[in-house]
Amino acid sequence: MRTTTVLSCLAIAAATLGATGCATTTVEPGHRGLYFAPNDGGLKREPLQPGKYALGWCFLYCTPNRVDDFDVTYSTKSEDISTKSAEGLELNLKLSVIYRPVVSELYALDTEIGPNYYDEVIGPEFRSACRGVFARHSYTELQKKNESIENEVEAEVRRRTAGKHVEISSVTLENVNYAPEIAEKIRQKIAGEQEAARQQAAIANEHEKKMQIMNAENEQHERQTAIERAQKEASIEAEAAANKLQLEKATEQQRLELTKELENSKFRAQQQLSTMDIEKKAAKAELEVGRLKAEAAAQSKIIEARADAEAARSMAVAHAAERRAETAGVTPMEVMVHAYDALAHLGGTGTTIVLGDWAHVPHFLFPRVPSLNSAFTLPYMPFGPSIPAPTAGMPKGGNIMSNTKPGGDDPYGQ
Repeated sequence: MRTTTVLSCLAIAAATLGATGCATTTVEPGHRGLYFAPNDGGLKREPLQPGKYALGWCFLYCTPNRVDDFDVTYSTKSEDISTKSAEGLELNLKLSVIYRPVVSELYALDTEIGPNYYDEVIGPEFRSACRGVFARHSYTELQKKNESIENEVEAEVRRRTAGKHVEISSVTLENVNYAPEIAEKIRQKIAGEQEAARQQAAIANEHEKKMQIMNAENEQHERQTAIERAQKEASIEAEAAANKLQLEKATEQQRLELTKELENSKFRAQQQLSTMDIEKKAAKAELEVGRLKAEAAAQSKIIEARADAEAARSMAVAHAAERRAETAGVTPMEVMVHAYDALAHLGGTGTTIVLGDWAHVPHFLFPRVPSLNSAFTLPYMPFGPSIPAPTAGMPKGGNIMSNTKPGGDDPYGQ
């Protein structure tokens, strides 16, 4: 019994061990995952790259750990939109939006919105933006301004989903269903536009024909104008050539006249130069003759002056010799007598002249009066008589006047 119990326990343990294992999950390419461990910190912030990840061991119960998977590729979602145009007409539209989550904000997207973020955020905002944008446009603009309306809806959706951790790539308008009356009006409008286009084409063809005719006429007029212009230019060139030739002839004639006049002026100048040269030579000759005459006259005057000087000198020598001959027989006593007579005549009547040595006369008799002193001083005589030294027979202190120059025998200084 005990052995059976042991065997039963071993069998249960073996069965239990066979039922345990490691739980795993896989993140596919184009996806990112967030690891959630309720017993180990909850949701992890770091996104998981594509690959296989272990969740934990299963022993008697499964692990609560999991990976929240997010498709990070661009996804497209179409929406049927029923709205009204600016005119109030019903419009049934089909639009698509292309979107994806922001990989770096997966944790915030999972904690704030959750994996079903399109139904929670993008879908409602997309439908509301479409209704608001199409309500501002006319139904006639849906075909003409398709791209601009798509861009307007895209910008509006991006504005509405800003901060919701999703990326809006683009919005496309796939289908437009008009109401029956609108379709009929559109067909009528298209037919009218086609008829207007046909009429416009006809008008354009007629206008083109008129333009061709006008162009032909203009070309003809231009050709005629070109011919007239060419003729006028030829006439102007011929006239210019004639004027140029005439001007060249006049210039050549004027040049010849100027050359001839220059040669005549040169000849006259040469003649004037020759005349001036002759006059210059004649003037030089006259100057030379005058110089020779002046030299001859000066030489004659010099000779006459020399002759006059020689005659005067000879007469002076003769007079001197005559004077020496007259004074050769005069004695000193006669000279003194004549001197006294001269003094007597000089003093006049009633005048006493005392002769002697004045050095022995007392000074108090003759005070030093300038007028008195000058009375006894002989006046300056540049060629006056000199005072000879006292000679024998003359009184001491006496003065004898003589008309003879110092160093000369001639009393007249000759």
